[in-house]
Amino acid sequence: MLEYAVIASGFLVSGNVDLRQRKLEAIFCPTVLASGTLAVQGNTDTTSGNFVRMLETRSPGSGDFQFAVGVGSRWLPWPADVPQPAYARFEIVTAAGSLQADNRTLTLVTRPR
Repeated sequence: MLEYAVIASGFLVSGNVDLRQRKLEAIFCPTVLASGTLAVQGNTDTTSGNFVRMLETRSPGSGDFQFAVGVGSRWLPWPADVPQPAYARFEIVTAAGSLQADNRTLTLVTRPR
């Protein structure tokens, strides 16, 4: 099943994605900013101030859970050994902190839990 998350023009973070009944299998990411990576924010509810970047738990001390996307479109499989949050947001992280100049729609491949 396909779902979508949009990062609007002038922003770096998508809206909320409800994953309580869905298992995220992969993300199709369009071309984003040149130095960009795609970070994932998680939360247990939809309270905006409680969304925080997920931590990469597979390697101690490795920092934020991110996907390198750069200038090309990417197909990003969700790692089976990484738990997913009840609610997610997707964030473009850039070295310069530049805002996205156009809408970017992420296609989320999901299946029922």
